Amino acid sequence: MSLEGTLETIALPDVLALLSVTAKTGELRIESGGGVGSVWFDAGKVCGFDVGNNKTPVDALFALLRLREGKFKFHTGTQAVNAMGPDDVAPVLEEAENRLMQWPSIAAIVPSLSSRVVLKPTVEGTVMLRPEQWQLVAAVGSGRSVAEVISVQNLGEFDGSRAIKDLVDLRLVDVVAGQAPAAAASSLSAPGARPAAGPTTATVTKMAAAPDLAAGTGVDDGWEELPDDGSEVADLSEVWDDEAGDVGHAPDGEEEVDPSQDPVNRGLLLKFLGSARN
Repeated sequence: MSLEGTLETIALPDVLALLSVTAKTGELRIESGGGVGSVWFDAGKVCGFDVGNNKTPVDALFALLRLREGKFKFHTGTQAVNAMGPDDVAPVLEEAENRLMQWPSIAAIVPSLSSRVVLKPTVEGTVMLRPEQWQLVAAVGSGRSVAEVISVQNLGEFDGSRAIKDLVDLRLVDVVAGQAPAAAASSLSAPGARPAAGPTTATVTKMAAAPDLAAGTGVDDGWEELPDDGSEVADLSEVWDDEAGDVGHAPDGEEEVDPSQDPVNRGLLLKFLGSARN
């Protein structure tokens, strides 16, 4: 089964919930701003990921959740990258969304990986540091970019930025603005790193009449079986017409989106997914 749509129409957490509840196996490929990121599923569980330099599935989903726009396509027939034992989507997504809630306060202090971290010339009073904090101070040295500091410590963007913010709060370092913050899509892989998603020949089901989820009128029971020739895909933008707002760090001059706003009624979505499982 092949699914495709846009992040402006369907929020990524709802796409992940759909693939989990319907126990799909294959690759979810996201393209945004010239970058590409992928998450692989095995019977609805996360079994691999390829999102820039991110080393854990939580880091990968955190990067993807910050995308403001893009398109996605789910298909089969590709080999998982960074293969791992299948993990439930819910706890991984929950941790990534928790990070997303904390991110605005961190990004206010550490706005970009290109920002420069420098030691303060003097320290007020007595300062006590944990071993990992001192290692971070030593990594700063005479001054490095945020990306260089967290790379030396082998930290992801979220953990590394939060650790630097802690040093700023302790008045040990300053973060000096570097280049303008890059778009979230820059954390994805460069296009062409892997073959583009192609059509599949799996049987595709498509709703004959789209349900009005926003109005709460329930789920339409009519499904139309399409030919098993790969000529059709289920475009989720035809099912949900509500415009979904992405959450995360907005570029300078743009309004931040409230992470508490959910573009899709989750209860009605799950009711729909339960009926669509088979």
